[in-house]
Amino acid sequence: MRFFSALILFIIFSSTSVFTVNAQAAETIWLQANPTSFKTGETVIATINAMTSTPIQGFTAQIRYDPACLEPVNGTSPIPGMNGLAVPQASGLVDASFASTTPQTVNGVLAEVRFTALKGCQTNLSLETAALVIRDASGFAAPLTNVSTDKNAVVLNIDSEVGVSQPTISGESVLPLAPTIIDESQSINWWIVVLVVLFIGIAITTVIVVYKLSRQ
Repeated sequence: MRFFSALILFIIFSSTSVFTVNAQAAETIWLQANPTSFKTGETVIATINAMTSTPIQGFTAQIRYDPACLEPVNGTSPIPGMNGLAVPQASGLVDASFASTTPQTVNGVLAEVRFTALKGCQTNLSLETAALVIRDASGFAAPLTNVSTDKNAVVLNIDSEVGVSQPTISGESVLPLAPTIIDESQSINWWIVVLVVLFIGIAITTVIVVYKLSRQ
């Protein structure tokens, strides 16, 4: 899944102008939930947060969860122009990846990830991996250096009493996060993925060339 996210980020960034930047100080990404106590059926909202003085053009975060206690629903980003990238989702590991064609300054919430509480249990959410993404001098997607990831688990307490579920949200900016493959270790035909990505890249390049020619 991380490979697939990187390929999509590569396409988005390589089709736009170069924005080169280096980190000036340590950056941090962490996971948070408030409140941390819920009833069965209620919506659990976890926020992916970051503190950075460097404008970014994307980010990715993999959140480990217990599929027996939580069911991922979707994710959104409050950052204008930051769009979700749909990638295969494994049971037990949410992959929330977003990208923008223009640099964005972030200081706080990067994204909200919504889960449904399935039953009474105590469970954890933790960041498996996370990265802030910029464009390097060649115009390609690259992780921001000196980024630290807080992997401390967020402890959730879910009561067996059934609560009131929140209305679902929808729209083009909402990233579906329901599992699309049965198991995280399940193999993926990467050659098919590569072919699809190459096709998209060629299509984007063709559109850009035709547009430039039409402007002459």
